[in-house]
Amino acid sequence: MDKFINDVFGVYELVNNTDVQAKTFIDTKLISKQYLTYYLYRIFCKYTNIFENSIPSSQISNLLKILRIPKENQYENTCYPLAGKLTNDEKFLDMIILTILDMFTKIGKYISTLPNKTSYTDFLEFVKQKTLNVIVQDLVDLQKLIPGLSVPAIRPDYDDDDFISSGTKK
Repeated sequence: MDKFINDVFGVYELVNNTDVQAKTFIDTKLISKQYLTYYLYRIFCKYTNIFENSIPSSQISNLLKILRIPKENQYENTCYPLAGKLTNDEKFLDMIILTILDMFTKIGKYISTLPNKTSYTDFLEFVKQKTLNVIVQDLVDLQKLIPGLSVPAIRPDYDDDDFISSGTKK
């Protein structure tokens, strides 16, 4: 588990440390963070039951809130589609990535305290397979399969479900 977390964090650091002096019209750092966020979110979706068993529900709710998933879609047994809805704010993306990595750390500690880990073997095998090279290849494949993760500029981001339903800000 620690190797997986370190590998994902290594990819995150690689994205952050790319020091591009010249500004281009395509912000590759932002796009890379969006795909890393989406990648971690998909793992979260695949193993939601493990996250729910080992992470406090308040932390999961906080993650879903910063992902800007509407409340009515938060606790369905399916993943909320983020294609075309992922934020363009780098600080939010950093927060999401670091929050999910923190959750993986907590899951690793939780699993290590269990005497019987048989119910987590699928998850542990999945994590063991995800080496640095595999993670990078998965991110490249995601970019090919899902070309647009970013929310359009004309569609506003939101962080308050009550505003959407009532139309008034608190």
